[in-house]
Amino acid sequence: MRASSEFLATLVLVLVSVSSVAHGDPLVPALIIFGDSVVDVGNNNNLNTLIKSNFPPYGRDFVNHRPTGRFCNGKLATDFTAEYLGFTSYPPAYLSRDAIGNALLTGANFASAASGLYDSTANLYRAITLTQQLNYYREYQTKLVNMAGNNGANNIISGAIHLLSAGSSDYIQNYYINPLVSRIYTPDQFSDILIRSYTTFIQ
Repeated sequence: MRASSEFLATLVLVLVSVSSVAHGDPLVPALIIFGDSVVDVGNNNNLNTLIKSNFPPYGRDFVNHRPTGRFCNGKLATDFTAEYLGFTSYPPAYLSRDAIGNALLTGANFASAASGLYDSTANLYRAITLTQQLNYYREYQTKLVNMAGNNGANNIISGAIHLLSAGSSDYIQNYYINPLVSRIYTPDQFSDILIRSYTTFIQ
């Protein structure tokens, strides 16, 4: 009997979720994204860095068939995530012209290609460090308060899904090609540094 009750509760939750999305209501109030090129949607476009993707053939299979700054020919995993959650638009790159007004009420993307858990990785390529992404996030929270008030902003932030995709650049674009790092640290020691950086970010 208990198993049937749990199944019924799960089924009701799924039906409510599907119904909510079908009627245009996202399952969560906002989607907030941090990380590297795997999730960057254009923050690097206006940075003084070589790590950019705002030119063809990037974007050829995207909605408007134009490059947006995504390191992909089409949608990123976070774009699909936004769709599955019921959003009708994608979180804008925080440094883009699209990141204004109501567009910020449903989230923002702070990711920067060539960034990593270790700030020195981003510094090598003049990308946005994870520390700076958090600073932008604090700035974003202030904007939310100005638009939605304290209670509205708290509801958005506390109910939002926060995604972080980072770490591969720390090895591929730093440790394995940077003798200043690889001679000082073993792979395990460098991994410990990344874990500490990740822990600090979460806290």
